[in-house]
Amino acid sequence: MEYLAIGLLVGYILFIHLQMHKKDRLIEAMVDKLSKIEKDWDTDQILSLLEKHRVQYNVTPAIRNRLFDEPVQKFLFSNENNSKIFIHYTKDELTAKKINREGFRFIETFEKTAEQVFSDSVDLNYKHNIRKYYGKYIVVICIANEIYNHFFEELKLLNKQNTQPEHVLSGIPSFINDNNEEVFTISNQFIKGFINYETGAIVPNPEFSPSYKYFISKEQFN
Repeated sequence: MEYLAIGLLVGYILFIHLQMHKKDRLIEAMVDKLSKIEKDWDTDQILSLLEKHRVQYNVTPAIRNRLFDEPVQKFLFSNENNSKIFIHYTKDELTAKKINREGFRFIETFEKTAEQVFSDSVDLNYKHNIRKYYGKYIVVICIANEIYNHFFEELKLLNKQNTQPEHVLSGIPSFINDNNEEVFTISNQFIKGFINYETGAIVPNPEFSPSYKYFISKEQFN
């Protein structure tokens, strides 16, 4: 067993050495190529060159992040002055499209699956780095302050300490799923759309209306 452990350790060291050698070759090639690049090359041309060399030297690709591109930031925060903004990450584009159409379902606690964000690059970057592994599609949930605060005060008056405004923002009662968990739905009127943070693609929801008002039945407050 001792010889086996030593053999595995030596093999691992050789593997690490090989990977470092590949990266050294990549860096040398990049320096040589970039020193010859004309000054008028744009970002896409440089990224294309980097991708060619990544494939040639079998280096794991770095994930692009377009979250801080100006169009994406405008889409995310254009309602910030009068609304609360939340984001939810998903791996599947079909799921993101379904949320656009049908609303956002969550189990018991909204904060477990969605994060409130602000137009602050440090705060957004921190929250993004925590949640980005859940998927490259970011669903944007936007609720007008007047709507959110109205339901907050209503629940406070009813002494519903364990109920949040998000629990009643669907217009329909919650239901119990197959795992005996209570499922709530936020109306698709509060879904602004979704973003692919790797490509910067934006898919807005045509039914988005952050100040959407509807009748809430008494049962939803019980």
